[in-house]
Amino acid sequence: MLNYFLDYFKIEIKNTTTPQFLLQVSIVKGRPDAVIKFVNSSIYIENKVSAPVDKTQLTNHLKALNKNDLLLLITNNIQDNETVKDLDIIYINWNEIYRCLKNYIPTNRNEKFLLEQFLNYLEVIGLSEFTGFSNDDFDFFINNIEDYKPIIRNKIEKFANLVYESLNHEIKSVYIDKHLGIISKNPEVIWFGIRKNQKLKDVFKHCNFTIEIDADALRIYTVIRDGKYNQKKPIGILYKKIKNNYDEFLSLLKSLDNKYFFNISKRVPKTGKTIRPGNEKWILQSMLTLEIITDETIDYLLVLLKKIEFPGIHIGLIIKRGDKILQEPEKLIAVGKKVIEEEYKVLKFLES
Repeated sequence: MLNYFLDYFKIEIKNTTTPQFLLQVSIVKGRPDAVIKFVNSSIYIENKVSAPVDKTQLTNHLKALNKNDLLLLITNNIQDNETVKDLDIIYINWNEIYRCLKNYIPTNRNEKFLLEQFLNYLEVIGLSEFTGFSNDDFDFFINNIEDYKPIIRNKIEKFANLVYESLNHEIKSVYIDKHLGIISKNPEVIWFGIRKNQKLKDVFKHCNFTIEIDADALRIYTVIRDGKYNQKKPIGILYKKIKNNYDEFLSLLKSLDNKYFFNISKRVPKTGKTIRPGNEKWILQSMLTLEIITDETIDYLLVLLKKIEFPGIHIGLIIKRGDKILQEPEKLIAVGKKVIEEEYKVLKFLES
């Protein structure tokens, strides 16, 4: 496996003998995290997961190396490569290591077991690259195996962050608050929200983009509330906006992907009489698709928005478990980007 690793990352070193693997070896003015020691050369390893890269520390390590030695820096932040590009070191990101080992074919049963355990560990602590969603991820919500919770949590968080980073600058400049939802002991869903700065006074600040996963599907959608949490009037901001700009809203919906769903719900408090953040339950009133949008569709929406005292709307895409795109990370991220950037047009319409 070591030779495979060295070849994969094109690390050239004389390794004709069986190496020693040592941890926390002291050298002059430093203590690297590990070393792979051969007879005439060594690979010193400095690992940074959450701590920042210290160039002074790395420089001291380099000064203590012998002629044939190498210094390998491993971090979880790919941008660290830019930080150390002027140093004579080898840089590898943990995602690259995960990808390397994921492609390795074990030579025996023991090696296979250790490799699977290590890859699983990297997934649990969030040091693996995003490889898509498997049936095991959806099955978690059926079996609720506690040890698997960190894996699916890290997957949805990593996927959502990759989608967010791919969004255009305008959206990222407005929707700056990214957060993973609180995960209960036996969750039915895990979600990630992208919303505005919650400290600002903005009646639309609770409108957001949400990415969630449950036993059945991955969903990417926008959340539209009727302007305010505590609005008492049944005819709210959204109703007035659609009624006064009927044709514009009709054209907007027709411009969206016809695979999107359009759900209207009634928002009620979970407990007590007041709807507020964290105390809100959505009761589905109507489930539509954007496959066919006509004047009658808009008229129907207006009737519902007038009837429902505290309406809420979800517009987005459902990707059901088993869909091949769930196993194609780059395509899946591109879909997430497309959905959010299209739905952003709806939020802009609401606020204009």
